[in-house]
Amino acid sequence: MKKVIIVGGGYGGITAFKHLAGNKDLEITVIDQNPYHFLQTEVYNFIANKYIISDITVDLFSFSVGVGTNTYFVKDKVVDIDFPKNIVHTEHGKYQYDYLILAVGSRTFFPPIEGLRENSSGVKTLTRSLNFKHQFEQKLLKNIKDEGLCPLDHSGNFNIVVGGGGLSGVEIAAEMAYYARQFFRKAGYICEGVKVTLVEASPRILNGIDDFLVETAMNRLKDLGVEIIKNKKIVKVEQNKVILENTKKINMDFLIWTGGIVGSSLIPKLKLPHNRRDQIIVDDLYRVKDMDNVFAVGDCAEIKDLEEGTPLPPTAQVAVQTGEIVSKHIKNIISGKKPEPKSAKLKGIVAALGGDYGAGVIMDSIKVKGYPAYLLKEMIFLNYKYPLKKTAVKGFKEILKGNDKKIFVENFGN
Repeated sequence: MKKVIIVGGGYGGITAFKHLAGNKDLEITVIDQNPYHFLQTEVYNFIANKYIISDITVDLFSFSVGVGTNTYFVKDKVVDIDFPKNIVHTEHGKYQYDYLILAVGSRTFFPPIEGLRENSSGVKTLTRSLNFKHQFEQKLLKNIKDEGLCPLDHSGNFNIVVGGGGLSGVEIAAEMAYYARQFFRKAGYICEGVKVTLVEASPRILNGIDDFLVETAMNRLKDLGVEIIKNKKIVKVEQNKVILENTKKINMDFLIWTGGIVGSSLIPKLKLPHNRRDQIIVDDLYRVKDMDNVFAVGDCAEIKDLEEGTPLPPTAQVAVQTGEIVSKHIKNIISGKKPEPKSAKLKGIVAALGGDYGAGVIMDSIKVKGYPAYLLKEMIFLNYKYPLKKTAVKGFKEILKGNDKKIFVENFGN
């Protein structure tokens, strides 16, 4: 039986896990330092209290039991990989593999801006999202307590700045503005004073995305009262101020930084070939250079459209596609078939723009906005989430029945 190890339980990793499971010729193990798969694309709904933690996570222990019989999950941190010997080293053990899938994801990119890292919040991980959510709600509570003392002109005594006008930044800015407005008005509080400012260094938000989506997003953000500052770089961040390159200062209670990503910090440590964004360079089968049995999927790899030769954006849909493609390559290899290159494709973009409003462009031709776009995004999310949840619930029931004690014990032991 061949052993496949998947490092990382994100979108690409869990997809590969799911598609490899059930193959009797394989033993598949996922290793991740977190015991859950985090649905990071829905974090704006979590911050805005539409979802709770269980809505945006899938338990990897239960999933590993529910997905198959030769499937395992190890909660541990990978510290090194001996590629010549095919061994993954973790903090508490080591694991032999025949095939390795690197799905280690990405981290927030912090350019060399003074005070940025120290004075900004992020939503890339569940922990950081939860911390921001708690701090944000504490500020809202303070505004409620100040009822009667706040300015009635809503001049902005509570300021949120979103740095980065990409998809994540736009979605978070829209949801924050909508949520803050609804939060106060539902109970009749007059003490609003919440101002959301979106800062983008490029001449336009959603750079490189269809004009229809850009225009719709701009109009929606303005309707929600979001101030949009384009073509201005953030040059310094102080505890309660964001300073732009024209020396303009913006008061802020929170700075949410969404200014791009880089590959996992594990990649340079492993001395793998990578680009300037620390993403692994892969071939047309998504294999690491000079390693026939090591693949990389999702955000941690430089994924290109094989027909166009252009890099694809690091999105969840690309991660899911590459996870599925690589699983097919491995199944072909062990069955004696030659794997054929298959390209991941960007099928479209649907953005959530606060409340039940969205906008999307599908296959470069279908354009939709408003409530129908919101429903489309919800449908895409549920179509991805519910099969994973169903598998995890199945595994959970098996564990409770005691029908899979062997897997349960092995998952918790290194």
